[in-house]
Amino acid sequence: MIDQALEFLGSQKIEADLALVLGSGLGPLADKISSAKRIPYSQIPGAKVSSVAGHKGELVVGELEGKKVIALSGRLHGYEGHTPNEVVYLLRALRKLGIRKFILSNASGSTHKAFPPGSLALIGDHINFTGKNPLTGAELYGAERFPDMSDLYSLKWREQVLSLSKKTKLKFPLKEAVYIGVRGPNFETPAEIRAFRTMGADIVGMSTVWEAIALKQMGAEILGISCVCNFGAGVVDQVLKHEDVLQAGRDASQDFQNLVEAIIGVSL
Repeated sequence: MIDQALEFLGSQKIEADLALVLGSGLGPLADKISSAKRIPYSQIPGAKVSSVAGHKGELVVGELEGKKVIALSGRLHGYEGHTPNEVVYLLRALRKLGIRKFILSNASGSTHKAFPPGSLALIGDHINFTGKNPLTGAELYGAERFPDMSDLYSLKWREQVLSLSKKTKLKFPLKEAVYIGVRGPNFETPAEIRAFRTMGADIVGMSTVWEAIALKQMGAEILGISCVCNFGAGVVDQVLKHEDVLQAGRDASQDFQNLVEAIIGVSL
């Protein structure tokens, strides 16, 4: 089926220096892409559409900061019932088209007060706590059956972005974080947040880890940016709602746009 997706995407004359996955509430960046061509996921053979609010389900192809980019406005999640292979399907297709650099963004909750809501976190490493893996199975999409993950989120790229962030207008200084990916869809319990904090996780979310693993196997260079939208349960006294996460993402979207535009302007 991925060959059919490649044939379709090839017919669209898609060219890009970088692909960008837009997480919950971060979709407005797609509207900044000029000369945009929008391709609904529903038109791409084998691709599925997210049922989650805040995920449009379309490729936006065009230019940002004078560079050719593809934005994935919306992603699939395991908690919708999708398999890891379904979640990473479009990213594998784009990598096979020759795109090497990928920015994965998401919304997350913080396990402690060092990462307050409204801040951005640069993902330095992750913990796959979903119990599933997109590399399971017989078909290999990359050269390695057992790919190394020691530099999963490109150290060279991260160092460049941390330096760049100091010259970029952000509400909070950009810091590196360890992201833990869970299945969801429920928010975590206070005990789980305490456990994740003990494990070394700074932020927690319901996406990204499968995408990063699949892309790394295929030799991609990956950057992860998380918009911290809430404190995890028990960090402060509050009731968690998905609508609040979306609003927090929208509130932080300008900082996210500022940072991504700066990255694209100097990284490609």
